[in-house]
Amino acid sequence: MGSSHIEIEEFITAEKIEAAHGMSQKAMALRNQQFAAVGWRAARAGDPQLLLVLEKGANILDRMTDAQHGQTMRSMSATHGEKQGSTEAQLWKNAYTTMDNGTPEQNYEWIYGAAAWLCGYGG
Repeated sequence: MGSSHIEIEEFITAEKIEAAHGMSQKAMALRNQQFAAVGWRAARAGDPQLLLVLEKGANILDRMTDAQHGQTMRSMSATHGEKQGSTEAQLWKNAYTTMDNGTPEQNYEWIYGAAAWLCGYGG
């Protein structure tokens, strides 16, 4: 796993995370269930590469949110929603956490699908 870990770390960028997330949204709108199913199968199987991509994606989206809205998120007058960050970052974090805990949830199947696409699993 050592070499694939390094490859994934270098391959996963903000642009690729945004593209994968956009693809998942488009697949969902088109009702392309196959896109989600590939990720859901990998998540249920506990695929370590998928978990790594989810973690990396959540971290990247967190940094992007902080760069765009950090001042607002940390202000005393920020609403609860503003303090939570972007919806995309929350989805990726939750998808990662549920899978990391060994309890993937099907309602994150589109995020798992986006991560699976980044892993090259198809869908």
